[in-house]
Amino acid sequence: MSDRALVRDLFLRLLGVVFVVAFLSLLAQVTVLVGEHGLLPAREYLRTAQGFLDAPTVFWLGCGDGTLRAGAVLGALLGVGLACGIAPRWCLAALWALYLSYVTIGQEFLSFQWDNLLLESALLALFVAPGGIRPRAPAAPHPLAVFLMLWLVFRLHVESGAAKLLLGDPTWRDLTAMVTYYETAPLATWVGWYAHQMPLWAHKVCGFYMYVVELGLPLLMWGPAPARAVTFVGMLVMQIGVILTGNYGFFNYLSIALLLFVLDDRQVARVLGRLARTRADTTPRPASPVLLVGAPLLVALSVLQFAPFLTPSRRLDPLLFRVQRVLDTYRSVNAYHLFAHMTLVRREAVIEGSADGATWQPYEFRYKPGDVDRPPPFVAPHQPRVDFQLWFLLLGGRPGARYFDTLLQRLLTEPATFQPLFARDPFPDAPPQLVRVAIYRYRFTDARTRRATGAWWRRDLEGYSRALDADRFRSRP
Repeated sequence: MSDRALVRDLFLRLLGVVFVVAFLSLLAQVTVLVGEHGLLPAREYLRTAQGFLDAPTVFWLGCGDGTLRAGAVLGALLGVGLACGIAPRWCLAALWALYLSYVTIGQEFLSFQWDNLLLESALLALFVAPGGIRPRAPAAPHPLAVFLMLWLVFRLHVESGAAKLLLGDPTWRDLTAMVTYYETAPLATWVGWYAHQMPLWAHKVCGFYMYVVELGLPLLMWGPAPARAVTFVGMLVMQIGVILTGNYGFFNYLSIALLLFVLDDRQVARVLGRLARTRADTTPRPASPVLLVGAPLLVALSVLQFAPFLTPSRRLDPLLFRVQRVLDTYRSVNAYHLFAHMTLVRREAVIEGSADGATWQPYEFRYKPGDVDRPPPFVAPHQPRVDFQLWFLLLGGRPGARYFDTLLQRLLTEPATFQPLFARDPFPDAPPQLVRVAIYRYRFTDARTRRATGAWWRRDLEGYSRALDADRFRSRP
């Protein structure tokens, strides 16, 4: 296998940057999410957990608001250390443990496949990372360690493509999935509005291209340099397309960093030119016993994780089921099934408040659709997790989620904690007397309507929830 020393160094620096972004994104919202007065308090979650093995997190030692913020700052600093090449193995181990700690207490707010991907990337990167405090021109990673990184890239794409077929979504089978994709993305962008206007044949071409990238190009990853270059470019184009049309946090940036392992040092050096560091010794370091044992074990466990997609009706052996439960707890060996099911209809919950029960005013979240005249924003690589999670709220019909019920109650009793969520709070000085939820179906406007009215969205009211009275909650002890 071709040398990957330069690739490894560049990847570790980009991975450090991704961790910096991930932890700073958490810093901006962690107390609202899981703080002492947050939507899903970490303290309450840990009170119901069965111990460290059931909930692996350092926040058993304390999960106050100050501790949660301090941990995010520490994570960002460790990410800077990794990006600067300082003690990369130690930084990676600490970053993995700390991010797992947040993922554990984050509950559904940190339940996404890119959170899993970041943990798995950090774990596998330990096998390619050099040792020492300040390694200088370290030896190239062992080919077996490089294989693990390529295996992750391969699985990320092939499993996602296979899941689209195995789970039977009809829109992927007839290549119409992209017709509604841009409009129903959890946090759409204004570029997605333009992409949505494409004719049907163009949407079908995009759907076919997705299959090429996820099921075709990965087979070329193991080929000669020209085939790998084609693979890299094809996958990169797809990732850039997703970045432009949807906000998925750091996911696509991390995916692009992982794609570097498809290339070798010569290919990267041609692109970087003088920025590429010259190495006197490119001999791979010998394989450690941990790598020799860990590599085949991790490959086998990754196959086990995807097995339910291959035989969904077959129950796993009890022992394998227990293994899978452990893997799901630590989320560092995963199955990937991105966009396997497409959402065809976008429904949004708009919270409204009233001081008198007659006049109702809407709360405007910062990033999710609300005001139809507001362009869908770019926010990635930051992921506003409440806005993002609200996309799932109405997939089952009526609104119902513990964090959302808490939000409605707190808007009536202690709204100051949650004011940062809103671009427009209609009750900035005193809480409302009543809140309710208006349920709308949202669609992108067409080009003619956009020119005539300036609106990016059109929406149709489908109904209201029962109003909640402030007195009901303020009277509680």
